[in-house]
Amino acid sequence: MAAPPRNRTTEKAHVDDEALQRYCGAWRDMQCSRRGGGGGGDAFVVGAVYHIAEDLTDITLMDAYSGEVVRRMDGLSRPGLRVCAGGDMICVVSPGDGLLRVVDVATGDLTDLSMGCSAATGRNVSSGYTLGKVPATGEHKLLHVYAAANGSQSSEVLTITTGAGGGCQWRATRSHPPMRIEHGISRSSATVGGVVHFLSPATTSAPRDRGVECDTIAAFDLATEQWRPALMDGPLPADQRHRGQRPNLSLAALGGRLVAVHHDYPGRTINLWSLTPNDTTWTKLHSLPIKNVLRGWEEEPTSHPAAAAEAKRGGRSKKRKKKKEEEVRWLCREKVAQPLAMVGDGRMAVWARGCEGAVRLHDPRTGACEEVAQVEKGGCVLGFYSGALSPSHAAEMEE
Repeated sequence: MAAPPRNRTTEKAHVDDEALQRYCGAWRDMQCSRRGGGGGGDAFVVGAVYHIAEDLTDITLMDAYSGEVVRRMDGLSRPGLRVCAGGDMICVVSPGDGLLRVVDVATGDLTDLSMGCSAATGRNVSSGYTLGKVPATGEHKLLHVYAAANGSQSSEVLTITTGAGGGCQWRATRSHPPMRIEHGISRSSATVGGVVHFLSPATTSAPRDRGVECDTIAAFDLATEQWRPALMDGPLPADQRHRGQRPNLSLAALGGRLVAVHHDYPGRTINLWSLTPNDTTWTKLHSLPIKNVLRGWEEEPTSHPAAAAEAKRGGRSKKRKKKKEEEVRWLCREKVAQPLAMVGDGRMAVWARGCEGAVRLHDPRTGACEEVAQVEKGGCVLGFYSGALSPSHAAEMEE
């Protein structure tokens, strides 16, 4: 994660008054939900930068408002280790043996908690981890979904217990995923209210279970440690529910609600739907012009008839050069905008991804999008942290 850019850029989209009135009601509800949720922590983006030469990964905490790096934990993670961020906790887990370590954000120290003994063994096992919190008890739990070489998926869960007499054990969940889920890509899942939601596998060639659409969602309840047997329908219109749309979909947790994100590239928009608290209906929250959030979408590619005709007039050599430049620019454009969280002033923190990336704050009331930090090449965003940076800070938050 790099330092914030010297010159911040703010782009403002044209906002239709009728659309603004239609969307802002749901957006205000999400803001109220966030303010009433307690927790009191500030908003910190958890980023990681992998250094090939040292074979180490540095973990950083960045202030979502200013882009300032407030904590840097060098060499915290090594190849094969997974860093999980969720709410007021950050932990590191080893897929090979299931060992769990909790990160002290104030010092960067790691505390071993689990005895290992994961049920997922063997070289051909792929693993995915999700850290969540049970609202009723305040317990932190780590969900581990793993798949064998034949594609069959299983899961286990661990309750994170700190302090004297700790010692955490993995235990098999009481049921299996009701469909094949995407457990290896973080933006394919989101945790809301102690329930972890998953989309189906992101690759369009992956086998699909009968009755499962590209936007179908499976859910795991951290409190009961069971998969919900009923699948949840996604928000896409029927004419868009085809396999090719699955890579354009992601999930996010915003203001205490589950949000589905769809990149409509032909329509040049990023559509956000919010699930109602009763988990029955989807409300279209916002439609963001893609060019105002992602860089490189300001112009059409050279394959467009108008662009091709213009290049043709410049001669064969000039045409080839311009086409090559356009191809490089088009390939390097930012492709994904993943919402991270809502910050205290009602703006939405977004991770823009491409050859490189950036963290931006989007204001749905004005359409403005402000870049607060750049993510250097080889870096990624792991999640959001809302806990204290130091024991003294935690005491201040409790008062």
